[in-house]
Amino acid sequence: MNNQTLQKVLIIGAGHNDIGREGQHDAAVTQIGAAIRRLGIAVVLVDNNSYSVAAENRFADKVYLEPLTVAALSKIIETEQPDGLIPSLGGVQTVTLIQGLIRNNVLKNNHVKLLQWNQDVVDLIVNPALMSNRLKDMGEPVIASQVVASTTEAMAVVRHVGFPVIVKSVAPRIEASRQLCEDEDELQRALAMGFKVSGTKQCIVEQSIVGYKELEFVAVRDQKDTALLVSGMENFDPVGIHSADSIVFAPTQTITDQEYQQFRSATLKIMRKLHLSGSCHVQFALDPTTQSYYVIKVTPYFDRTMALAARATEYPLAQVVGNLMVGMSLAEVKLPGTYRKQTALIEPVLDHIVCRIPVWPFNVLKKVSHQLDTVTESTGSVIGVGRSTEEALLKGLRSTDESRYHVIANRPQNYSEGELIQRLIHPQAGRMLILLEALNRGYQIDELAELTKIDAFYFYKLSHILEIERALRERPFDVHALGRAKYFGFTDEDAAAAWQTDVAKVRQFALENEIQPTFKEVEPTAGEFTEQTSTYYSTYEFDNESQPSTGRRVVVIGTGANRIGTNHGNDYLVSQLLFYLKKADYEPVLINANPNSVAMTPRLAKKRYVEPKQYSDILNVLAIEKPLIVFTTYHDYRLGQKLVQDGYQVIQINNSLPREQIKTNDSPAVEVITDGTDVTIFGVSEIIAGNNLRGNVRGAVEVFPIRDKAENQAITALHAEIKQRVLAMGAPGLYTVRLAIADTKLQLATIEPMSIATMALISKASGSSVTRLLLHVKLGEALTKVMYDYPDVNRLKPVYVQANTFPYNHLQIYDDVEATGEPGHATGTVIAHGDTLKDALIALNQGNEDTDF
Repeated sequence: MNNQTLQKVLIIGAGHNDIGREGQHDAAVTQIGAAIRRLGIAVVLVDNNSYSVAAENRFADKVYLEPLTVAALSKIIETEQPDGLIPSLGGVQTVTLIQGLIRNNVLKNNHVKLLQWNQDVVDLIVNPALMSNRLKDMGEPVIASQVVASTTEAMAVVRHVGFPVIVKSVAPRIEASRQLCEDEDELQRALAMGFKVSGTKQCIVEQSIVGYKELEFVAVRDQKDTALLVSGMENFDPVGIHSADSIVFAPTQTITDQEYQQFRSATLKIMRKLHLSGSCHVQFALDPTTQSYYVIKVTPYFDRTMALAARATEYPLAQVVGNLMVGMSLAEVKLPGTYRKQTALIEPVLDHIVCRIPVWPFNVLKKVSHQLDTVTESTGSVIGVGRSTEEALLKGLRSTDESRYHVIANRPQNYSEGELIQRLIHPQAGRMLILLEALNRGYQIDELAELTKIDAFYFYKLSHILEIERALRERPFDVHALGRAKYFGFTDEDAAAAWQTDVAKVRQFALENEIQPTFKEVEPTAGEFTEQTSTYYSTYEFDNESQPSTGRRVVVIGTGANRIGTNHGNDYLVSQLLFYLKKADYEPVLINANPNSVAMTPRLAKKRYVEPKQYSDILNVLAIEKPLIVFTTYHDYRLGQKLVQDGYQVIQINNSLPREQIKTNDSPAVEVITDGTDVTIFGVSEIIAGNNLRGNVRGAVEVFPIRDKAENQAITALHAEIKQRVLAMGAPGLYTVRLAIADTKLQLATIEPMSIATMALISKASGSSVTRLLLHVKLGEALTKVMYDYPDVNRLKPVYVQANTFPYNHLQIYDDVEATGEPGHATGTVIAHGDTLKDALIALNQGNEDTDF
């Protein structure tokens, strides 16, 4: 079957966002779905993620908001009769579902072809032991490992290989289930968790190679066996720290060309031997003393590293892979006209460096261990792009917003020598300040490299940063010191702190001395061809490559790092704003440093700047673009206020999550929109306690629409008062008017901006985006103009329910004081529907039996 015989394909989404499962899957679906549809092939998408952008705006021909279960998928396949199934866009959860569909003969009975892979590959992905044996058969070196079904069997393996060992689940239901065990107690705990999340109640115990250097390579291959490498990447941290929790550089920084070619050849060989088409991510462990290596993981489905490879190179990976999925060859794929050669047959070469840095949930969840190991704890990541390792690293650090990294070396840490050494040996999140402190105290680079297993190269780079900062501090208002510092990634804020002055004076000094940033394009040919990817980063060189267009430019400040509680919703909001700004004939320009953000999808914005959301960085972009309007969201309220003071027209979208969980069943709310003059009611929602659905549920469930006859009559009677209260808010927008029962009657209680979660719920229930309505009333348009085609929600038949999902199980938080189910702890949302509320709640439970929500 080739793309000429394919008429309809099915895509299974990734479900709710979670730790290890950010926006990269939804971003891939938006791009790949669009690429496949352009070939005249219909796309059917199944997902239950409220924040899915791909499930709106016609990125698919038909969308099913259904539980991600074998039973639900079987019914959809029987109804839709797709010709092909794409297996690589929903993470390991989708692979497990596909294995169930194969075993139940659903694909065979409905004549559905599994695209990209064969059944053998599905079995290899869910069972690392089988993958290990296959790699061994290819002649690729793998770590000694064994499948176990009991603690007794695991101890037998340990007696053979010794501690430490790694424990991994077979057919896991969550992304990151690898745990490092140093002793028998840790082994017992790891096995208990591993057996619990394993689909087969088995674990793999493998020899530990902690301390090796970790490399990651991403490649693509077509069905004619043409293959190419997209990117090689190198972890700053050694094996033993999960790659999602490590700093990562692209391209590789410390390996030789011979080693690089060795890993390139191995990656392409693995794809060929497994007959994989599309993209693949292979992780390697390199022994820095012997130069021997192991293959430690093969991931042929979209993940965070593929998203990083695409952002780092601007090779249109998703678009290319979308074409390969349906049978086209690399030679047949034509890139957009902005790529001069227009061929997918290029191996990217970079003239810039990209640094990815993780961010953590510890500002919200206080009782999570800060120790870095083989289990993912980071909630997201950001990237810095520069012309040097130092510049990329410093831009990445300040993109995290974890702390003000200004004058980075001048932050003495109050640790004893013993505590400092322990933190060097046993790394914790945010370890960069510890490494800098050690250098400041005079630790030798070779000594630090031995203690941390981090390559000495990086300590030389950190020492260089310290030396630049020292020179900046010692030479106030020195042109050479400031210019050198700016070139290597320091900011106006850094210089102001070093010189004990204010930022405005530093900025004026830099302007007077022509120390101004230029913007370079992120593109895959190192400047050999005049590609136009419309993605830019700042540096301090000559020749500015970013020129403003002549259209109505608006700048949208994006989400930054994905954080626990709010950011997946914020990314959904920003993505929708970009989409509808473009529809309204504006030219949206995005500022964002999140490589996994759906908003970074190329078709959503006219231009993208990969920059930190720091005041001076934002001003640099605005000086180039000179926008009519700047959009900020609730995360950036203070930044928006400063920009208003600078004379920019700023529209601030302040919708966020509710501040606390509503725990009662007496919480109806009227959802409304206003243009500042008139008010329209969308309908009535309600919050019900989640434990009405399942005993262990800590959060709440939102229901929309509510059709209680008496309740609706009471709300009709309150209409005039609701309108008066909403108009008194004094700003156009979406609002939730909460009601309370007093003396057996409904009364108005509070009014607040509608949460993004509610916006997503109403959009999915109505089939029409409320973000579009919010945008247009914020732009000053009247309700009569923006609501003309919005459906009457009172005529909607299904009842929709939505719940937050939480990371408590993943992070092993079992303390009821910490695991409260507050919206600020959420990592994502799930949605379901039914003819009645009971049916909807049953569907919600079916799709999330193993979810902590």
